[in-house]
Amino acid sequence: MKIAVLLANMGGPDSLEAVEPFLFQIFSDPHIIDVPMPGLIRRRLARAIARKRKEESTEIYRRLGGKTPLHGIMERQAQNLQTLLNQRRGEGTEFRVFPANRYGNPSLQSVLTAIRNEGYDYVLVLSMYPFFATSTSGSIASELRRLQKRLALPPDFIRYVDRYGHRARFIRAMATHITAQLADVLTEGQPIDLLLSAHSIPHRQHAKGDPYLGEVRFAVAKLREQLPSQVRLHLSFQSKIGPVKWLQPATDEKIVQLARQGIKRLFVYPLGFVADNSETVYEIGMLYRDLALQNGIGEFVRLKALNDWPEFMEMLAEVVEEEMKKEKR
Repeated sequence: MKIAVLLANMGGPDSLEAVEPFLFQIFSDPHIIDVPMPGLIRRRLARAIARKRKEESTEIYRRLGGKTPLHGIMERQAQNLQTLLNQRRGEGTEFRVFPANRYGNPSLQSVLTAIRNEGYDYVLVLSMYPFFATSTSGSIASELRRLQKRLALPPDFIRYVDRYGHRARFIRAMATHITAQLADVLTEGQPIDLLLSAHSIPHRQHAKGDPYLGEVRFAVAKLREQLPSQVRLHLSFQSKIGPVKWLQPATDEKIVQLARQGIKRLFVYPLGFVADNSETVYEIGMLYRDLALQNGIGEFVRLKALNDWPEFMEMLAEVVEEEMKKEKR
């Protein structure tokens, strides 16, 4: 049996020339701008927003080396997971793991087309967003449904895992990853302030029943149980777009608040980001770092996302194996 596993992320531009097309794709998505409007008007609005944000966004990616760091990390994740799965596979089973993006390259459509043409029995899609949000995992689900019809794929060809942030193994992977990155300062025995910065969503999505905030809070509560007692946790939300109300507190506002409380050393972990990208490397590591220093925080440290942390890779392998067991029932 040949099984394809697809790691689905939202993506990022792979060159400076790809920035504007990438922005256009984002703002064309009704899951991002969830205001009802005709398709033509939506596309015109998306084009206008992309043009307006092009210069600022291009400068961000220029500072990141001309492209998102996401793609290289996703390649490593895919290769590591593929190795794990094939080491543990049963007789007659072969796995291949592909990275794919909702926007940009490699696209979900191009990867699914290749998988269909190469004769795989089915594809298991893993969202690279552990906490379900309509604007991320929900958008990926919508695109998978569209592609199922467009590519004329069999009804059960695509299986989708849209969240895993509640899993004990995932929480443990985050806890060990954070602890490893704080190892040097933990030996000092002093309190450590750790800000968990999660991606935000519009408050209206939460009000309509989006489970994202509840899933994030559950994970934070479990992390408190597993991290060393000297670690003081704070929660905030980043990456809001536009003038509408988003989840609070915003990360920039939280940093200023912590500075006013007299905190001089702050560590920030990108909660829910399983691969470093512009939001972690630039927004946290550069933009928020400058803000912290300007407000009197003397030491600001961005912790890495899970990326290819071995325990995270093991957790993903477990998810795949559990989904296969469902198939056999």
